[in-house]
Amino acid sequence: MIGMDLKVVFTDDSEHVVPITYSVACAWEDHHPGQAAEQMFNPVKFKQVNYLAYEACRKAGVTVKVWPQFIETVKDIEIIPKGRKARQDETST
Repeated sequence: MIGMDLKVVFTDDSEHVVPITYSVACAWEDHHPGQAAEQMFNPVKFKQVNYLAYEACRKAGVTVKVWPQFIETVKDIEIIPKGRKARQDETST
């Protein structure tokens, strides 16, 4: 999970590719006591993925609304496996 990215698309059509770092994973675990980090994606739960995106965006310097209002601003979240680039990265390099 560490080293993966999230592509977050907001309702204003802005997009940000943000990394899942140890700091992001620790913040997720703090918000989900008693759950291991492996449970972020197994099974996938929308609220948990949104919170992961919230923390990843914040820690990457993206200005976001406070939790849980953040959820209302999200249009889509794509989980990008290690070693694979997001489409916007592939076209911009």
